[in-house]
Amino acid sequence: MTHEELLLFGERLRNRRNLLSFTQEYVAEKIGISLRFYQMIERGEKSVSLDTLIRLSRALTISIDYLLLGAMLSLEDPIAEIINGLSPRQREDAVQILRLYAQACKKQ
Repeated sequence: MTHEELLLFGERLRNRRNLLSFTQEYVAEKIGISLRFYQMIERGEKSVSLDTLIRLSRALTISIDYLLLGAMLSLEDPIAEIINGLSPRQREDAVQILRLYAQACKKQ
């Protein structure tokens, strides 16, 4: 990854962590890395192994493709296409709206 890609990866990680109201300490402990290493990832100073990437994805309930590329990949998925056209903050809001809608549908 380039330095710019590492910075963007760290920013997406931080935004997701903040949205979930998780501390850096909590995420680091949950995925089994040191707090210092996690902080370096968020600052774009270090890249992660595949194992760490998978653990981050699971801990933060976020797709790997979004963490790496900032977009949800799909060949023919209209929801992903719409979400990919939004800003990062708008994406987070859209996902929250979809979750609420899905929960309401399950109750019917």
